[in-house]
Amino acid sequence: MEVAVDQEFFPDLHDNTSKAYKDFSDNFRSQMQKIYQNVQGFKDVEILSLRNGSIVVDYVVLLELPFSSQLETNYEMVKAALKDELHNVSQDMDSCQNNQTLCFKPDSITVRNDTRMEMTPQAICRRAAPEVYEDYYFPLEEENRLRCVTNCTSDVEGAINCNQGQCFVQKTGPECRCFSTDTLWFLGPRCEVAVQWRALVGGLAGAGALLLLLLLALTFFVRRWRRSGRGGARSWDYDKKWFEIWDEDTAGTFSNSGFQDDQPFKDENFQVALEMVDTNVRVHTQRPEVDLSSM
Repeated sequence: MEVAVDQEFFPDLHDNTSKAYKDFSDNFRSQMQKIYQNVQGFKDVEILSLRNGSIVVDYVVLLELPFSSQLETNYEMVKAALKDELHNVSQDMDSCQNNQTLCFKPDSITVRNDTRMEMTPQAICRRAAPEVYEDYYFPLEEENRLRCVTNCTSDVEGAINCNQGQCFVQKTGPECRCFSTDTLWFLGPRCEVAVQWRALVGGLAGAGALLLLLLLALTFFVRRWRRSGRGGARSWDYDKKWFEIWDEDTAGTFSNSGFQDDQPFKDENFQVALEMVDTNVRVHTQRPEVDLSSM
């Protein structure tokens, strides 16, 4: 609301920490509490700002209204009553004779509808919900009572059953947090699966042992394969290098290709000793015969 007080404005009223501002604020609140004391649901007033034009007061009225299906209608009636009560006081000339009493200008009283709040149950619950959680709260209307609940509220329709867990509203929506005991661990979106600690630890240990055996076996086969590959290559090298090369220029000699691992290939000549051979021994060779029957 807004109202103009018939007093001269001075710069200290711009500063809400100054003594002049605090004195005026206390005086204004005290007088408004007397004016509005009979208005349904009135609790207090708060000054938002003071500005020049005599002294123009921008303030809010704090109300506490019981919930009902007619809340919107009751709220509009209370707004009208606030304006009427202040208007009646402003027209009472006797109220301005005391220097301790503020005098209000009748034509300056306004109810600012630009700050009006929706009074629907949905709007009330969205304002009551913590920031970023508004989408997960919805109204539950009871007799003369409004509850803002979520799917984690146990006694509402559609409530989430977390079984062996508890429901919490996260930024992403309602979720279950599962309990655990000395012997059981509960899992699943609704904590519906119970796992024994011993079975879990035993299963993990067995899986680890099996994985270790598989790694050892794989390592063994890889090493065997590598060794087998080197052995085949060496066998082939032996077959290629161990052969005889005859030297046609030297009678009774032959050459042998020696082989050693990882060493350059060498040719070595071996002389055949003929000193002990008896050259006087006659060698008889049977004459060849022609088999005429096959012709």
